[in-house]
Amino acid sequence: MIFRKIKVYTILVLLFSFALPAFAVEEYISDIYKKIDQIFIIQSEDQLNTLLSDNNEDSNYYLIENYTEKKIRRLIVNNEYDFAMTAIIIVIENNLDNEQAVEMYSVIADAYKVQQEHEAELEYQRQLELARIEKEKEKQRVNVEKEYVAAKNTNSGKSVYVTGKETKLTSYRWKVALGLADFVYLHDNSSNINSLHYGPSLSFNYEYMLESKTIIGAELFAGVQPIGMAEEKSLVPLIGDIDVKLKLSPSLIPNLFITTGFGVVLSQKDANQKKTNLIVGTMYTPIVGIKYERISLGNVKVDLGAEWYAGHLFYDNINFAMGAEANAQIPFADLDKVSLNFNIGLRDKVLVKASGLENRASLILAIGAENVIK
Repeated sequence: MIFRKIKVYTILVLLFSFALPAFAVEEYISDIYKKIDQIFIIQSEDQLNTLLSDNNEDSNYYLIENYTEKKIRRLIVNNEYDFAMTAIIIVIENNLDNEQAVEMYSVIADAYKVQQEHEAELEYQRQLELARIEKEKEKQRVNVEKEYVAAKNTNSGKSVYVTGKETKLTSYRWKVALGLADFVYLHDNSSNINSLHYGPSLSFNYEYMLESKTIIGAELFAGVQPIGMAEEKSLVPLIGDIDVKLKLSPSLIPNLFITTGFGVVLSQKDANQKKTNLIVGTMYTPIVGIKYERISLGNVKVDLGAEWYAGHLFYDNINFAMGAEANAQIPFADLDKVSLNFNIGLRDKVLVKASGLENRASLILAIGAENVIK
């Protein structure tokens, strides 16, 4: 009985003595795992290298490596490739025979490259957006400077805008159009003339805005049609017109102009013209009119105008004369300081004569340019 108890106690002591090293191994490995957890939280390259190099001769080093690689996989899942790349290199440097770590390095390197390209694209898009926002801010700043008075500068160097301007910053606007095709249909009912003529034209418009928001300006139009396209062209070999006008737009009605100036209605005089009732030679006339400009139809800007030719008062055979015009401006290119556009214009001159009605209707196709208003 006593022998049996001694035998049982001996077996228990032996089992306990063998278990102590196992428990001891698990305990220090657990402490190392905790240190690895902390290292990956703070992502310390030096501490990780020190821990692995201090333990790479340990018989349980493979457990430390496996746990480190597990933490690296967690970084990859979270797309934290920077420290994942650093950590796997440290693992390889401390055990060059770790083939699994080498394979993991290859996978991380490929994924890291893809992520860097993606981040570079995101950064490029971010910079484009910042540039767009900055450009919008600059436009707003220019508008603020136009509308408000900068009272002083702060210590930071920024302007302080304290009150709205009672007047608008002065500015100017110009535009020019070259009529590559100016087709004029000449009709005279008393002489039964229906003649089509063709030639070039040129127009120029300049405006200046005063601080009171009143706009003053000038217009020039010149067109000549030396080429006839009908049987009656021999009766009217050359026609044309020239208008020089001043314009005024009060601040109460923007873009509505009162125009006044001087015009010339050309009609070449030759031996055959006495057979017709067309105006003889050239008609000189003062002009008084009204014009509404820059009517917005989407991107298209439309101008409309009508004029009275007071010169008919000085001609016995002309009872009344007037003109009308319309132009559609279609932009097709915006440069830094100049905007290019295509123009489709209509112009008409009506002369009510003692002998009948003379009408000169024209269609103008022109290429134009104007300054960019900032």
